[in-house]
Amino acid sequence: MKVASVEWSRKEWKEIRRPEDLWGKTEEYLKKAIQEEVDLIVFPGFTGCFYSQLISSSKNEYLMNLLQRVDAQVYEEKIKELSLQYALVICPGSYWERKGEKIFHVSSLICQGELLLHQQQIYLARWERELGLSRGVEVEVKEIKGKKLGIIVSTDVFYPQVSRRLALKGAKIILSPVGYLGEKNEILQIGGLWEEVQQNQFFAVESGFNGFLGELNFWGESTIYAPLEMTDHQDGYLDRSRGKRSLIMATLDSKKREEAISRFNVLSQLNREFYLKMGIFRQGE
Repeated sequence: MKVASVEWSRKEWKEIRRPEDLWGKTEEYLKKAIQEEVDLIVFPGFTGCFYSQLISSSKNEYLMNLLQRVDAQVYEEKIKELSLQYALVICPGSYWERKGEKIFHVSSLICQGELLLHQQQIYLARWERELGLSRGVEVEVKEIKGKKLGIIVSTDVFYPQVSRRLALKGAKIILSPVGYLGEKNEILQIGGLWEEVQQNQFFAVESGFNGFLGELNFWGESTIYAPLEMTDHQDGYLDRSRGKRSLIMATLDSKKREEAISRFNVLSQLNREFYLKMGIFRQGE
């Protein structure tokens, strides 16, 4: 499977002033992915949240006020519409979604007009809790093109139980639209998904948001990870933007991954009885 991850610079985000600009930019990268024969593309975290800001009546609106008018269906339906024109699986970043009185931070996988996978964020950053967002309670796995995929939304990359639960459910590829609040800190990002890839030996595609929401600024590098033993420099990276490229790509070689795991299988070392007692997975899983 060939995958791609998008990373728009802060300058590019500032140039997106209308919903039409965002759709034009999105389609531009979908076309590039098709030209490169990509199977799956991941857009930056909070892209759908940024769309909510674009359609707001005030460009400088505070997030608390913006959340009151969240309507994820419009964003999701537009991505479905675009997906009918491009034969690849699209992770459209992440977005806020209202369910009754609750609002969740979610991501998804869409292909040919269909919603294939939907994932709510399980753990929330302090600023998200202060906004009153709600938390999800489970992670889902979906088999697509013969591979089991899962999504880790933003802050969940720092909670090992989320990654381990996906690994135990059979996920071989993790997709993660992210955005880190504040100033750039590469060590912080390594402490997230890079560590989880090495502890669970799946592939991962991370797409970072370098824009702004209301009064908050975010950053993030886009990276494609693999187990250490199968990467050229044994550093766990198949490709990374380093803040200098807006589109990175890599082919996820399952055979190389299996060979790496055969030399040291992390999950085979687990105490299954201990996990069963914690309820992490059930008999037969």
